[in-house]
Amino acid sequence: MHAARRFFGGTLAVVLVTSAITFAPSAASAERATDTKPRVGRTVATVSIPAIDVDVQLLYGIRDDVLARGLGLWPGTALPGKPGNAVVAGHRTSHGAPMRDIDKLQVGDRVYVTIGGKRQSTLEYRITKRQIVRPDAMWITRPTKAATLTIFACHPPHSIAYRYVIFAKLVGRSSAGTT
Repeated sequence: MHAARRFFGGTLAVVLVTSAITFAPSAASAERATDTKPRVGRTVATVSIPAIDVDVQLLYGIRDDVLARGLGLWPGTALPGKPGNAVVAGHRTSHGAPMRDIDKLQVGDRVYVTIGGKRQSTLEYRITKRQIVRPDAMWITRPTKAATLTIFACHPPHSIAYRYVIFAKLVGRSSAGTT
């Protein structure tokens, strides 16, 4: 199934991927929304969520082969720690199920995103809201002025009827030089 609509100044493609519907902004809008566009499948960070014992890599892209290796950063959304909404997708029941317990997260829980490079930096986000939405709720990908993080997964487990979404805001950053 393919359809195209205007979305955030680019084209929104609706693509059926395995057993879920995936939405992806066009390459043009992806380039405008991020500082530098990583290559699809490349690791951009590590995500740690102590409340649900998650420690997994964050890769660029939301294709099924990318999500099979960890969480996926939605192309066209902000990079973690940058102004804007970094939108992240993850599986609940397959490919290691990194977001199996997303529904157990509470407002106030912490999410840590560690980005590498010459100087490693760990970003601390705090969950501000939890919500169940329909699969076509594209508003969750809207840009924000502040650095925010939106993580979603199918809901309930073994179903594609809804998406469980957590929203978090950046509250801290620590840096360490590598030797």
